[in-house]
Amino acid sequence: MDKNSLASILIVDDSTTNLVLLEAILQEEGYNTDVALSAKEAFTIIERKKPDLILLDLLMPQVSGFEILEKLKSNLSTSEIPVVVVSAVSTKENIEMCKRLGAADFFAKPIDIPIFLSKFKEYLL
Repeated sequence: MDKNSLASILIVDDSTTNLVLLEAILQEEGYNTDVALSAKEAFTIIERKKPDLILLDLLMPQVSGFEILEKLKSNLSTSEIPVVVVSAVSTKENIEMCKRLGAADFFAKPIDIPIFLSKFKEYLL
């Protein structure tokens, strides 16, 4: 069993297309994945099984990705989990806001898969 198969990644996105794509890519690489379509689902999963890394979309219904990120980083039990934002809204202001709120990185959609995967491994060391 390789090191990747031990890593648990939570993908939070309100688009099932994006969830399926990211989940397939990550599972192909040997990662364990969980998916959430909303903030409520994400926090339920995090309470049950704290992931090693979270992939987070910004444009979410009810609770935005910014709010989710802020809540994760302000909570002692989740503040150390690396959060990588994956969003189509890649303005300079949004990227800077995510960094200020504690995101480990920001990837614009559509993602460059080889670069995404190579950077990804850095957060799981």
